[in-house]
Amino acid sequence: MFAAVSVALSLVYIGIILFLRRGLQATMGKEGSGGLTFSVVIAARNEEKNIGACLASVLDQTIALDRFEVLCVSDRSIDKTVDIANSVAQRVPNCRVLAVSETPAGISPKKYAVQQGINQAHNEIIVFTDADCRVLPTWLETLDRSFEPQTGLVQGITSYEYIPGMNRVFFGLQALDFCSHAVVSAAAIGVGVPINSNANNLAFRKKAFDEAAGYGSDAAIVSGDDDMLLQRVWKKGTWKIRFMADPAGAVTTQASPTLAAVFEQRKRWGSKTVHYGIFQVAMLSGVFAFYCAIVALFSAGFFCPACLAAAGIMMLVKMAGEAVLMIPGTKVMGQTSLRKYLLVASLIQLPMVIVAVLSGVFGRFAWKDQKFARKTGAPRKTDSRL
Repeated sequence: MFAAVSVALSLVYIGIILFLRRGLQATMGKEGSGGLTFSVVIAARNEEKNIGACLASVLDQTIALDRFEVLCVSDRSIDKTVDIANSVAQRVPNCRVLAVSETPAGISPKKYAVQQGINQAHNEIIVFTDADCRVLPTWLETLDRSFEPQTGLVQGITSYEYIPGMNRVFFGLQALDFCSHAVVSAAAIGVGVPINSNANNLAFRKKAFDEAAGYGSDAAIVSGDDDMLLQRVWKKGTWKIRFMADPAGAVTTQASPTLAAVFEQRKRWGSKTVHYGIFQVAMLSGVFAFYCAIVALFSAGFFCPACLAAAGIMMLVKMAGEAVLMIPGTKVMGQTSLRKYLLVASLIQLPMVIVAVLSGVFGRFAWKDQKFARKTGAPRKTDSRL
C-alpha cells in the first residue's frame, strides 16, 4: 500500500511540475502600443523608515509626469508615515496622500486601504507596490509595453534586496524561496491557470478590476490582495493575464530579518490558499499531499525500513522536480546565483510548507504588528479620512 501511495503521489507531483514547466516558455509576450496612464497605489502602515525612499523611486520615472500619479494610502499609521508622505506630496504635483484611521468590520485592512486608493485613482492602469519596495526608473515604461489591448493584468518580477549584516546563507535560502513563488506565478500564468501573484509589482486595468467586482466576497480574507484579484480577473475570462519578465520592470523588496519573521510571512501566504479557485486548489493540494506523504513515510520509517526507503525516493523526486522548474525559472527571474542553495532549500522547505500552511489556515499569524486569523474578526466602526 505504501508503495502504491508513493508512486501515485510522485506521479501527480511530476505531472504538476512538467505542466508548470511548459508555462515558463510563455513569459515573453508581444509589446503593446504604449501611451497608457498609470495610478500607482501604495498602502503603508507604520513605514516611516521606508516610505520616503519608496516614493522617491516611484516618482523618478522615465515617462512624463502627466502620465502617472502616485497615491500613498496610510493604513492606520501611528508613526510619521503620513508626515513624510505629505512632505513629498507638497513638492510633487502628481503625488497624493490618503489616510485611513479605521477599517470596517469584515474587510481585510490591506484590501480596504488599497481600495481607497483605487477609488481615488484617475488613470487607466492601477499599479501596486509596497512601501518597503524600490523600483527602477524604467518601471512604468516597461509596464506600458507589457499591456496589449486585451491584457487585463500584468505581474512583474520582485526579488529580495540584501540587508547589510544579514547572514549570507540565511539570505540566500530566503531569497530562493521567495524566487520560487515568482517562478510558480510565471509558470502558472503561462499555462493559463494563474495561481499566485505579488502586490510588490502588480498592474491591472481599472476596468478589469471593476468587471471582477473588485475583491467582492474575498474582501474578508486578510491576505490575498494580489492572489485573489489575479484569480478573480482570470475567472471573468474576458482579459489576458501576462507575466512581465523584463528586468527593466523588476522591483526589489526587503528580506525578512529573522527566521521568526519568515515563518509568520509564510503562514500568512499559506492562509489564503484554501480560498483559491478549484483548479488552483487541486494543483496545490496535489503538491501538499506529496509533501505530507514524505514526512509520514519518513516517520513510519522508524518502524518500517521500506517506508524509509520510499520517503528517500520521494525526496529525490522532489529535488529533481524542483531542479526541473527552478533552473530555467531562476534564469527567467535573473537570479541564477541562487541555484547553489537548491538542495539545502529543498530539505528546509518541506517541513516549513507543511507547518506554515496548517498554521496559517487553522491558526493565527502576525502581520504589521497585529495578529490575524485568515479571515477578519469582530465588527469595528469605520472613520476614514480621505
